[in-house]
Amino acid sequence: MSAGSPLPPDYLIGHIQDALAEDDRSRELGVDVAVAGPDLRVVLTGTVSTEEQRRAIGEVVAEVASGYDVVNELAVMSTGDDGSVEELT
Repeated sequence: MSAGSPLPPDYLIGHIQDALAEDDRSRELGVDVAVAGPDLRVVLTGTVSTEEQRRAIGEVVAEVASGYDVVNELAVMSTGDDGSVEELT
């Protein structure tokens, strides 16, 4: 692999998952990460508690996956006044 070449998808996904687990901004293990298509795209899916966490995860991934387009499709779960859970997308 030459300098500047993209990382193999499995290797990149592992680095992203490690960063999400270890970075104080995210501390998240439940995010699904996929490398999609030939156009260097990283797609994030799953559910997080807050919009701030969603943004922080996107920032961490963008730093680790430099040169990749990060598509943040994480859903934010919000608890209603009656205790019900409402999904915000």
